[in-house]
Amino acid sequence: MNLRKLLPRGKPPEDVMQSLAPVFEGERLHKQERYGQAVVRYKQALQHFPVGSGGRFMIYNKIGIVYEKLGQSDQAIAIYQQGVKEGAITPFTYQRLAFLYLDSGRPQKAVDYCNKGLKCLKPAKTNLFQEIYFQILFRNLRRKAERLARGLGKS
Repeated sequence: MNLRKLLPRGKPPEDVMQSLAPVFEGERLHKQERYGQAVVRYKQALQHFPVGSGGRFMIYNKIGIVYEKLGQSDQAIAIYQQGVKEGAITPFTYQRLAFLYLDSGRPQKAVDYCNKGLKCLKPAKTNLFQEIYFQILFRNLRRKAERLARGLGKS
């Protein structure tokens, strides 16, 4: 998600631009594949957003994506979970947690996050197409996780 698209037309107030500057810088660094520096800037940006705000959830997701690109699944899980702990209702967060837990061989945790993700669709105020997309995604992930759990239970 690009923050510039969310800003009102015209020149935003200076304090808003100062708060968003580390996010914009993090996005630039991310695109340049300077992932470590991007994480530092994103973490600096967190200081400008109150706990439980949509801005923080978006930044947690951006940090999680960087950790995934670096192959640091445990760090990605931890940062996505921080967003959940603060009240994130973005389906993306739950989808990534479900995928990462499935990928790391923890199918029951994946199922749990699929179920939580399905429950967050309405409060997240997704549009119809997003809701259908995430319902299909969560159901497919849950089915895979349940199959894996059954397979692990037989061993």
